[in-house]
Amino acid sequence: MGTDSTGEFAEWDEERYSTNIERFDEQHKRLFGLLNDLHTAMNEGHSEEEVGDILRELEHYTEYHFGDEEEFMQNCGYAMDCSDCFYNHREMHEEFAGKVRELREKHENGEYVTMEVLTVARDWLDAHIAAGDEDQNYADYFQTEVSDDYEYEPGQLYQDRTASEDPVPVDRRSEDDSVRLDSDVYDGGSLAVPEGSVAAWFDDIVSEHGERTAALVRDDGEFVEPSFEELAERAKAVAGGLLSTELRPGDRLAIRAQSRYKWSVLDLACHFAGLVPVALYPSASDDRAAEVIERTGATGLVAAGDVAEDLAMAVGTVLDFEDLPTEEARVLPGLQTDGDDVATVAFDVAAPAEQAGCALTHRNLLAAAASLREELPTGPGATGTCSLPLAHIYQRVSTYYLWAAGSAVAYLGAEEFVDQLAAVEPDVLVGVPKMYQQLYGTIQDRLGDMGWMKRKVGGRVASYGQGIVEGRGTPLKYRAAKRLVYKPLRQETGLSNLTYALSGTGQLDDHLLYFFRGLGVPICELYGSVGTAGVGALNPADSFVEGTIGDPMAGVELAVSENREILVRGPTVLGGFLDDGRTGAQTLQDDWYHTGETGEVGPDGKLSLVE
Repeated sequence: MGTDSTGEFAEWDEERYSTNIERFDEQHKRLFGLLNDLHTAMNEGHSEEEVGDILRELEHYTEYHFGDEEEFMQNCGYAMDCSDCFYNHREMHEEFAGKVRELREKHENGEYVTMEVLTVARDWLDAHIAAGDEDQNYADYFQTEVSDDYEYEPGQLYQDRTASEDPVPVDRRSEDDSVRLDSDVYDGGSLAVPEGSVAAWFDDIVSEHGERTAALVRDDGEFVEPSFEELAERAKAVAGGLLSTELRPGDRLAIRAQSRYKWSVLDLACHFAGLVPVALYPSASDDRAAEVIERTGATGLVAAGDVAEDLAMAVGTVLDFEDLPTEEARVLPGLQTDGDDVATVAFDVAAPAEQAGCALTHRNLLAAAASLREELPTGPGATGTCSLPLAHIYQRVSTYYLWAAGSAVAYLGAEEFVDQLAAVEPDVLVGVPKMYQQLYGTIQDRLGDMGWMKRKVGGRVASYGQGIVEGRGTPLKYRAAKRLVYKPLRQETGLSNLTYALSGTGQLDDHLLYFFRGLGVPICELYGSVGTAGVGALNPADSFVEGTIGDPMAGVELAVSENREILVRGPTVLGGFLDDGRTGAQTLQDDWYHTGETGEVGPDGKLSLVE
């Protein structure tokens, strides 16, 4: 770029700079014209007011062209995915906008704006849009790849264009490889699943429940209660911060941190930003974390504490969990994400490291939350717990389930959750067998501190519970035991308000089941896996059938194959596995998810697991 025979400072060359998109070229030519106007005004000694007007117009142009992508797209007259362009060029755009701002501020402060600074801007412009730059690549791409009926959707073209670069879900087997069943198909009934993305779904929840409490968060020994509006505001600010880095919509972002309110904020921020969170268990070794990052194609990592050098080198962007970036979001691509797009990549903590990750779609997650809400109805004002790792899809989906009802989520430390239950007094306890074992130990300790008569009554609690579970009922003296011993114990440990006490990821030991049922805790067992978004079948407290996995949940179908494997079908079944065609082909057949677990149908028609 140089001065031509007419004396122009920034010369437009059609062959060198044109993208062959008329309105796009018009915008670039306007930028050239403004630089020429500024050069002329400075060179010919025009008034300071005129120079200032041109500088302000030039700055307005950079805000319009680089800042408000959707506005520029609408005025471009072509199917430009300007959000895509914006994310690919963020640093270059901000560098140029910064130089323009520097010129304007210097002029307003009475400083002389040298030609050298203006030359830097011209040279930058030449490097940015000259042949071979990304804008030229976009022009070729739009003309050859983008359909005439394309409608603007932030980040969508980027995802389409780069999809082949990432590990993608494997295709399911064809109908020719039909699955043979050895049982009836058990149908949990219809289920209404919200359309669209998790981000759009949560926006709707905020519209309905905005001022209600969304979370209970421990702060200096007390619980503070951020509302749904405050949670959304914070998540959107973090989304803007994430997109101010090298991360782009469609990228996968690994998260390695203990479960806290901030983890959920980051999870929602990823959804708003159009990123795909990859949850790492905080207890996983660095080697396991590095392998997950490699297998999922994660380009970013958010971690609490120091990050090993190998992990940092495996990704392009590393962020501190304790100091997440925030920025006003210019656009939230996740609001337009399709429900069948991958929403998260999840791993089973018990699975070997080489097992492929589960690609769960937005529809999978929302279907799981909706199924839980259908089976375990609760409502605004209720409180549920979060003390398991949010890397576990069961805990994350349970959190969504509570929010969907306008209920609050109490974030309890994994080690301190037993002590914190009393302060929260939850309506819904989200747990696993290990947690109930810890709770059992605490209650036994407190029983040991009681007088000998109450200790004697407490010693009978499991036998009473066994009678309840087996349908034999309880003796008359159980009523007195509940009033004198069991109710005070529930109140003391924060279990007195429970409507549901969920136990997932495995069946409870019989003794624990009997103990808590005798204590008056409404234990219900949830059967599901990572591949089914954590849900599948439910054995509820009011119709518990011992030794079975319960009945299929709303939206879920269950069956047993001819080789006695339990199969699951429905909207909660994962979209596919990542980077592992063999596993995917064996596990997803005719829309049936093969759990790998052996099952049988008993004389009562109930499905149970077989060791």
